[in-house]
Amino acid sequence: MNRTARTVAEWINPAWGRHRTVPPMDAGLRPNRRLDEAADLLPTGAYEPDDVIVTDSGAVLFSSSSAVFELRDERVRTLAELPGPVGPLVWRQDRLIAAVEGTGLFSIDAAGTVEELCSGGPVSSCVTDLAVLPDGSLAATVGSRHETADGWSRALVRGDRSGLIVRVDGPDARIQAESLGWPSGIEVASDTEVLVSLSLDHRIELRTIASPARTARAIAANMPLYPGRLRTAADGWWVAAPYIRNRVTEMLLDEPKVIEEMVAEIDPDDWFVPRLRCANPYTDTMQMGQLRVLGVVKPWAPARSCGLVLRIDRTGRVVESAHARVDSERHGITGVAVDGDHLVAAAKGFGNLLRLHSEEE
Repeated sequence: MNRTARTVAEWINPAWGRHRTVPPMDAGLRPNRRLDEAADLLPTGAYEPDDVIVTDSGAVLFSSSSAVFELRDERVRTLAELPGPVGPLVWRQDRLIAAVEGTGLFSIDAAGTVEELCSGGPVSSCVTDLAVLPDGSLAATVGSRHETADGWSRALVRGDRSGLIVRVDGPDARIQAESLGWPSGIEVASDTEVLVSLSLDHRIELRTIASPARTARAIAANMPLYPGRLRTAADGWWVAAPYIRNRVTEMLLDEPKVIEEMVAEIDPDDWFVPRLRCANPYTDTMQMGQLRVLGVVKPWAPARSCGLVLRIDRTGRVVESAHARVDSERHGITGVAVDGDHLVAAAKGFGNLLRLHSEEE
C-alpha cells in the first residue's frame, strides 16, 4: 500500500493508521538518579571517553580523541597515541585492540607499543564495537558503509541500512552480514552465538557465529532507546544506551517529505534527533510543546539527550538500569565495563567516566 492509500485509509478509519510508537520506560527501565549519584573518575571536561574496559590488573583503559589512556590509582597517563579518533576497545591475550577511524584496527601492549593489526577494507571506518570470538578472531560491527563513526544522526534520518558484521582474523577482514540498521554493539553470548545491538531497529538479537547473516532471534525488540555497546555481566549483558527515542523524532521519521526538507534546509546541529549532549535544554527546540495525558493538556518538551545504561538477562528482560536527570551533565553513555561489583560507564556527552554500584550489591 503506497503512502496516499495509507493516508486515505487512515482518514476513513483512524484505527487503520500505522505509526511508529515509543514504548514507556517501565519495569526495569523506571527512571532513577543512579548516574547522577555515581562517582566521577576524571576531571570534568578534560577528556571525551568513547569506550572503556577494565583489565585483570584493575587498570581502567579508555579511548578519547586520538589516544588511549590508562587510569590507575586516580592518575591518568597516555598509553598510546594513534593516527585518528579512537573508538571501541577490546582486550585480547594481554593486548588491547583499538579501532581507529579512517585507518583500521591496532594492537597495543602494556608498554604502549602500537602495532597495526588490520587496515583498510570494511574496518577502516565507522567501527562501532569489537568482540573476541571463541577461536581468538575478532568480530566487528560497522555502523554504516556511507558514514563515519560520528554520522549516526545522518544514518537515522536517511534510513541507512548499510551496516555490517565483519570477522577479522589477523590482517584479513571478511564481511559476514550486511544491510543492517547501524549495528552498534556485539558480544559473545555462547560458544556458538553472538549478541548484536541494532540501533536503528531498536533491537538486540542473537546471531550464530558461524553464519551471522542468517535469520536472527530477537531477545529485546521495540525498545524505547537506541541500544549501543554490549558487555557481559554475570547473568546477562550490560547495554550502553547513547540515545533514547522520543515522539517528535518518531513523528518526523514517519514523514519522508518533512525529513527531506529538514536535511536540505536546516543545519545538522539543529535537526530534532537525539544527541549525546544538550548543553542548554532550556533553549532547545520544542520547549513550548504540549501533550495530552488522560484528557489533560500538560506542558511537555522531549529531551534530545539522556543518560542511561541497562542490564538485561539472558531472556532479554531489563533487570536493572541507571539513569541521569534530563538536565544532568551525565548524558551520552557510549561504553560500559564491569569492574567486580561496580560498573564503569563512559559518558561521552559531557566527558567523564562514572563508577556506580550494582543493584545486586
